[in-house]
Amino acid sequence: MSVVRLALVSLLLVGAGRAAADQHLLYKEANLAGFYSSRAGRLRSSPESPLSALGFEYLWRAPEKAPGQWHASILDLYLQLAYDPAERRLVVRARDTWLRFDESRTGAQVRLGHFALPFGLFSPRTLRGQALQSLSELSLGFAQDWGLDVRGKWGYFLCQAAATLGSGNAPRLRPGATLWTGRLGLPTYRKIQYGISLLYGSPHRPGQGGVPLTSWRVAIDGVFIYHEPFTSLKGEVGLGADQGRLAGGLLLGLTQILPAAPQWGLEGQVRLWRSGGARGELVAGLLRSLPELFTFRFQWRYRSAALGGSGLFAQLYYYGP
Repeated sequence: MSVVRLALVSLLLVGAGRAAADQHLLYKEANLAGFYSSRAGRLRSSPESPLSALGFEYLWRAPEKAPGQWHASILDLYLQLAYDPAERRLVVRARDTWLRFDESRTGAQVRLGHFALPFGLFSPRTLRGQALQSLSELSLGFAQDWGLDVRGKWGYFLCQAAATLGSGNAPRLRPGATLWTGRLGLPTYRKIQYGISLLYGSPHRPGQGGVPLTSWRVAIDGVFIYHEPFTSLKGEVGLGADQGRLAGGLLLGLTQILPAAPQWGLEGQVRLWRSGGARGELVAGLLRSLPELFTFRFQWRYRSAALGGSGLFAQLYYYGP
């Protein structure tokens, strides 16, 4: 682990050590995911997120402070011991691992740690173990990063900006890698959400030889929720450039929980991105959720050769106290 990341984790652990007298929760996680490719002719470990893993998430919330006073309000430590099939070894991964400071009078918030980038379709309400990946995951190779995040309100809108290290889940820092992201949009508790995002920097992307590429992005996204949690429609359109070369793509998705049998659900998604070459993915799946036990998920993924080809994805997932 790099010196910068070690320092960030140390700060978070110091916050955890002061949390004993306040509200805290501990959740456990187990994820078993496999991918069957007709080209490979066998079942193998899933080559992409969510990886097979064991993990835990520790949440701490501090008591409310007087308005106008900044204070450490929430600590989230979410760590996984995951099997990485690309490196054929076990790795320790940080997911949401951050400490947040609040000022209740204005609603301003500052986070330090590892978090979802404020760009495009992201949501703090995203369920753990989610198998449908974002457009950022396809475009950048990651959707979370280490850094500092600032959030505030502007009328009905939520404003968020982040300065991050541009390395995502890479095991070490890359010289010259930086990333700046920001989003202006409606809060996620609304039934109709939309926003506009900006991204600029030189992030490290998997498979590019360790050389950061100067990139910029503009994205517009939207979510429509009907009779929550029964139907959710989402979409995102992005345009930008990598090292001066035009890039762009889109995402369309649908999740349908069956009203007559809410333990069953259907999900589908299309992702397309072009930067030099084209990459695309079509996903259709079925899920079955057993409350406080497991979620079973089966998906057919029709993917371009650049993403490793098509196949069947299966997942058995548990997350609970």
